[in-house]
Order: sequence, then structure tokens, then C-alpha cells
Amino acid sequence: MDYTKNQHVLSQWVLRNFRSDDTALSAKEKQRVWCHTVYMTPDKENVLHTQPLPISSVAVSKNCFRLIDAETGLPFDIEDELGVYERLTAGVVNDIIHEHNFSRLRHTLPEDFPVEKLASFAVMQLMLNLHNPQNKNPYKHELLEQFHADIQDHLSEYIHSINQLPHTNPELMEDHFYRKILRVANSVSSEEDKSRALFVLFGLLSILNKPTLYDNINILRNKIFAGIRTIEVIHTGHEFDSTEPRPAFAIAPNIFCLNKDENRIYLPLSHNFTLCFITGVTLDFKPRIDVFSPRPEQLKSCHDQSLNFFKVSFDYIDNVMTTIDMYNVSSSSTFYSAYDLSKLNEYLDKQDLNHEYYYSPEHPVFWQFMQADTL
Repeated sequence: MDYTKNQHVLSQWVLRNFRSDDTALSAKEKQRVWCHTVYMTPDKENVLHTQPLPISSVAVSKNCFRLIDAETGLPFDIEDELGVYERLTAGVVNDIIHEHNFSRLRHTLPEDFPVEKLASFAVMQLMLNLHNPQNKNPYKHELLEQFHADIQDHLSEYIHSINQLPHTNPELMEDHFYRKILRVANSVSSEEDKSRALFVLFGLLSILNKPTLYDNINILRNKIFAGIRTIEVIHTGHEFDSTEPRPAFAIAPNIFCLNKDENRIYLPLSHNFTLCFITGVTLDFKPRIDVFSPRPEQLKSCHDQSLNFFKVSFDYIDNVMTTIDMYNVSSSSTFYSAYDLSKLNEYLDKQDLNHEYYYSPEHPVFWQFMQADTL
């Protein structure tokens, strides 16, 4: 396996949800995504470079977690462990964007707590993105050091505890996560490399509700996503396989967009769906779920009376799309979308030709399934 510093920090399954329109109906191994990179010229002007990126060539950056095995002297990584949590999250996301099972977002069972899984995914991606050279956060190195300090400053104690696991908790050794942690702890890599890998592995154990020696990921998740009182599901009005000129959500490596002023957290899931968590003060987790779409009748769950549906204009969707794009550009030099800017201009031209269709209703209108024939 080759290790490079230019690998992307988003997984293939995430990028396939934002696949390019020209490969939307292609086989998975032939799908691409439009990769937009913002460069700064010597004159301090932003220049946008766009290119199609084969999704099958993308991998989470593994060189950040490359270690050397103590017994064989060969390199190894934590790709398999990252894959477990990615597949778990992908299942939740697919249920939302393909089956439109929005009411599941209220579930709080230990084995089925979708909001917790999505929030954990967002925080884990935040951590992984701190390793990304295209991350614009000027304090990313300081943040990494701060997150890893607790482990690195007490690494010998953690290694001692890990080496005791086969004796104190032999049943855990049947799980490949704990075997990998043991391998990392005893690798001949530097203390810094071991601390970074252990930090991620401990975090994955937390997400999977498995015993862990360090629970920082859950603490940070509960702080950022505390007090969710409303979940907005925002649908562009287009199906997943749509390729017509339309509004489409983009995604950056940080994946979620935190708007503290309005207590909103946007989490794009695909080119046609984004979630928005509205936080506040709540005693328990019983969120209201509001669904916004220019075409709510297209949604498989449009008859679900436990959900609140609102018919909105395409211009309403455009404003949400712009909010997410602004955050993406401010936080990263790279973001990914279903089309290049020429396709966006084509969509904007269509708006000018049919103002009534794209700009009405002026404000969200409460919509019910029985009204489908009259609205």
C-alpha cells in the first residue's frame, strides 16, 4: 500500500452521495465528483480550480496513522477500524436519503440512535480533518496537540493498561479493535504517532459503545450537539438520480457547518438532502422534525403524520445551499459537489426565465399529504 500526503479525508461512500451528474448513473467504480479547490494568488485574490475526481481513487488519509509493527517491522494502519464506523454511519445516512425514513431520527435505543451516530460521525470527521493540509483553521496544529496531549503525556500509563487487557479482560481480545490497540501500543513508531492512532481508536470505541480508556469524542459530541430540540430535513425537491440543472448541496472535509449565532448545525448528507439541528435548552431528547421541500409529495414518508412538512420555494433551497457553501469555503480550501460552476449558471438562468415557479411560495407553507392534489 502506498502512503501519500495528498489523500482526501472523506470516504468514498460519502463522496458517492455527491457524485457528479455526468457519472450519476455509472457503476460505482466509474463515478466521479467535482473537486473545487480555492487558491490564493500572490495578489491575495482567490482563484477557484475545478476538476473531476475519480471517487474510487479516494481514501481517508492513512499516512497520518501509519505505524511500524514491532514483530515484523512492516507498516500497518487503522483502515479496517475506520471502515467499521464508516459502514455503520453509511447505513443510517442511506436510510434517510434513499428511504426517507426521517422519523427514525427520534430513536434513542442503544442499538439504534441515529442522531448520536451522525453527531459522532461529524465530530470524528472534525478530528480527522485536523490532519488535512487543506484545512484553513489557523489553530489546527494547536488543536491536534491539545487533543493528543492527554494521551501522549500519560502514554506509558495507557500502554501499561493496554498490555494488561489480555490478562484482565481476555474476552476483549476476540475483538479486532482491541488487538489493533495492542499492536499500536507496542509498535516501534514514535510516541507521537502512537498517541495519534490511539486517540482515534479510543474515539471509535466510544462511538461504537465499546469499553474504552479515553472518552473525549463523546464528551466533545455532547458539547457541540447538546440540547437538540428541532431537526430540519431539507430536500432540494429532486431525486437522488436527478441530473437536471438544480440546487445541489456540496460538502467539505469538515462535513458539518456550525452557526453559533442561530444555534444551527447543518449536516449535508447528499446532493439533495441536508439536516439542520437546532439546539437550545431541553430536558430530554424529543425533537420536533420539520421537513422542507419544494416537492414534498415526492418523499416516501410524506404520509407520516408524526412529521411536519412544509412546501418551500427553490429559492429557499438556494439560500440554504449558499449558507453551506460559504461555510465550506471558509473552513477548507477544498469542497466537493455534483456539478461545476457552468451547470450552476445554467440553473440560475432557468430561474430568471420562470420567476414564479422558482420563487414561490414566498415563505414556507404547511403541507399535508391529503392536500397533494390541490397545492
